[in-house]
Amino acid sequence: MIEIIFVGTGGGRFAMVTQKRRTGGIRILSEEHKANIHIDPGPGALVYSIEMGLNPQKINALLVSHSHLDHTNDAEVLIEAMSHGTLKRRGLLAAAHSVLHGNEVCEQSISGYHQKMPETVVDARPGTRFKIRGIEAEVTKTVHSDPDAVGFRLETEFGDVAYMPDSEYFDDVREHYSGARILILSVLRPSGLPWRGHMTTDDAARIIEESQPEVAVITHFGMRMIFKGPAREANLIESRTGIPTTAATDGMHIILSEEVQIGRPERQMDLSKFIR
Repeated sequence: MIEIIFVGTGGGRFAMVTQKRRTGGIRILSEEHKANIHIDPGPGALVYSIEMGLNPQKINALLVSHSHLDHTNDAEVLIEAMSHGTLKRRGLLAAAHSVLHGNEVCEQSISGYHQKMPETVVDARPGTRFKIRGIEAEVTKTVHSDPDAVGFRLETEFGDVAYMPDSEYFDDVREHYSGARILILSVLRPSGLPWRGHMTTDDAARIIEESQPEVAVITHFGMRMIFKGPAREANLIESRTGIPTTAATDGMHIILSEEVQIGRPERQMDLSKFIR
């Protein structure tokens, strides 16, 4: 089975500095492939992982979508954990070009020193494909204030899991996100409060309607969304699209197997399986 764990569901400057919602990112585990993947480790990813029993030294892949602090802050320390305190070149880092090298808008957010610690480093651009312990992964498109920002899609034996981080709607969104069994969207703002380069409930509904996942999950909530109520906004999306939509909560688990189960399962995976 595949287990998706929301280490944190907050996003944006004020949610980040207040920790009204945690900003730890997402952990994805695969029993079949012994894959232990952390996506977008913002502030708190290290501490919250340990608190939740998710030993960061057992990570074997780190995916970073773009160079903003709420997605990258704990990347270097998780790389040090993944490489067993820098004692062993180990694991995979797939990160947007801006994260690795900077661009005209964003500075490099993972140092050259830390980029030498993983066994494999992928300069993630839309269309790039790579493997995480046998899981096929594809880099997907986003449209954000960091022009190098990307999303990720994992092809598992139980269906695809697609992650679309901060982005506004764009015309060919269907080409990158359609057909995923689970579509995870970073929805910073509620309906009626647009902000360029980011997603509102209205944008999310449009993307979900075009992409037609089996299940949609919204996360990465800014303060306006938190005050409005993410569960309320998820219900609004579901009523518009007919697609089951859940607002993630800190610590929420999704089990993906023949069925999709959402909640806090009685049995979490034995994480000792995910390290050599």
